[in-house]
Amino acid sequence: MFSHFFGHYLLENKHITADQLREVLALQDSVRVKIGILAIDAGYMTAEQVETAHRLQTTFDMRFGEIAIGKGYLTEDQLTDLLSRQSKRHLLVSQALADKGIMSFEDIERVLAAYRRDSGFSDAEYEALKENDMDAVAASLARMPELGDPEVYADYFALFTRNLVRFIEPGIVIRRAEKVVATPFGHLVHQEMDGRFKIFTGFSGSGPAMAEFAARYAKMPMDGFDDLARDALGEFMNVQNGLFLSKLSNDWVELELLPPECQSDGIIRAVGVAYAIPFSLPFGEFTFFIGLGSPIFN
Repeated sequence: MFSHFFGHYLLENKHITADQLREVLALQDSVRVKIGILAIDAGYMTAEQVETAHRLQTTFDMRFGEIAIGKGYLTEDQLTDLLSRQSKRHLLVSQALADKGIMSFEDIERVLAAYRRDSGFSDAEYEALKENDMDAVAASLARMPELGDPEVYADYFALFTRNLVRFIEPGIVIRRAEKVVATPFGHLVHQEMDGRFKIFTGFSGSGPAMAEFAARYAKMPMDGFDDLARDALGEFMNVQNGLFLSKLSNDWVELELLPPECQSDGIIRAVGVAYAIPFSLPFGEFTFFIGLGSPIFN
């Protein structure tokens, strides 16, 4: 999860190309995070000290940690701490960037600090991202205070992200929720839940992206955003919202699930409070919508 968030940040800020991002993400399962990258991330060593230790390794038959301690860059306790972190996966992209020579240690030190600053995550949220705690990260980004019960809607979005990972693709990147009034869309699938109150949810994307989403959910090829793709996307919404309503019913809240609908090339206008949460998958950009009441389309 951290790798995709950080990798997307590098791409958006033109630190790497799309081809380089695909290359390093593909290497994630074959690289091993080394002490130097861990020490930079932990703030124990500077990039210059890591470069020096690596250079000395070519001269002396000593391990990186032994050299770092010998030079006074690390203490024994810090080295023990770093060794305990080697199974963590959040720095795999950084290690792959270094191994492929795409970035120097100095570049990695700089962009890791910039990402932590620019992400807007609190210390606890950043740690949750590093630990791949999807629910905590989704809840953090899906803050929608003007909806009646923000925790319920944050839980809904956390369930949505889990279903994306379960059925579609684990490489999801989420951005922060924004209140919206009217938003244009290319292709949209949405569904309403009606009862004591009314909620609508859905997501939009380009034709090819929505068709690929449908193909992955249905586990069969799609020719485009056709009737077959619409049926698959509608079924995804049925599963998502059915699970959500099942959870609500445990709290004695009963809502009726209306049939899913698809729209193309329009504008979604909220009649009550509504939020949009952009998210990226490796095959396209999407926008998730959630709001109160029935939206208007034109």
